[in-house]
Amino acid sequence: MVFFSMFVQAAEGSTYGIVPYVNPPATGSIAGIVGAGGNTGAVCFGLGFRQLESKPAFYLMGGCIIASGVISLFICIKG
Repeated sequence: MVFFSMFVQAAEGSTYGIVPYVNPPATGSIAGIVGAGGNTGAVCFGLGFRQLESKPAFYLMGGCIIASGVISLFICIKG
């Protein structure tokens, strides 16, 4: 779990690390949107685990993570 947590922290750091490069004049707004997205995901997955059995809920979570990873390949940030 310690190694898993280290990789999770690294992923979170990389997410917040690109915030100043997205739109420098609106860094605060972008940081708020990124933070709100994390809370929204937590609520959605919490509801998913509440409404579904464990296996379909994990498949749902995995599918969302894979889809967002593929979509993120097409993001181009100037800088």
